[in-house]
Amino acid sequence: MARILIVDDDPVVVRLVQEVLTNEGHEVATASDGLDAMVRVQKDLPDLIVLDVMMPELNGFDVCHKIKFNDQTKHVPILLLTSRDQDLDPRLGKVMGIDYLHKPCSARDLVVRVKALLRSGE
Repeated sequence: MARILIVDDDPVVVRLVQEVLTNEGHEVATASDGLDAMVRVQKDLPDLIVLDVMMPELNGFDVCHKIKFNDQTKHVPILLLTSRDQDLDPRLGKVMGIDYLHKPCSARDLVVRVKALLRSGE
């Protein structure tokens, strides 16, 4: 299946998302902040990134910007995990190949979004 990088500073969220995606047959790597994520993206070039927005060091928007404006990584789809109080423009996905999901979310919703993004990246 796919190589997916999960980036979140909340270990509980990481563990839950990792469990769901591993059960779907994906190979999962994790990072706990934006800086670690950038190192892993350059090293492993994942097929998809599941990315928290609010993190220390380098936030999710900064990570998106760096990934989408790099010729080697701009094709990698990104699923942003956001808190319900964060307002994201749905047009963001159309412009930059980024989708988002409010957390907490159901395992089913996560799997549906991941499958759709992986198909779009083929």
